[in-house]
Amino acid sequence: MLNVDNVITLANNEKYLVLDKVLYNNIDYYYIAKVNATETDIENNFKLVTVNTIEDNKKIIEEVTGEDKLKEILPKFVNEI
Repeated sequence: MLNVDNVITLANNEKYLVLDKVLYNNIDYYYIAKVNATETDIENNFKLVTVNTIEDNKKIIEEVTGEDKLKEILPKFVNEI
């Protein structure tokens, strides 16, 4: 489970800060931003992701892609503010 303000490290060793979380259609969506090299700020690199459980209870982070899907989910974050 991810929480807002957590820093996560992806498989490629990039670090991202969890900025926001929204539950939509029983799926948790996370808005994340890449952390800069000095880990003092975020870069202008954002992703919308979900966390899925696979075999042996391992968690994987999957990026939400596709223009239609992004247009459907991103406005939900604005409505949360």
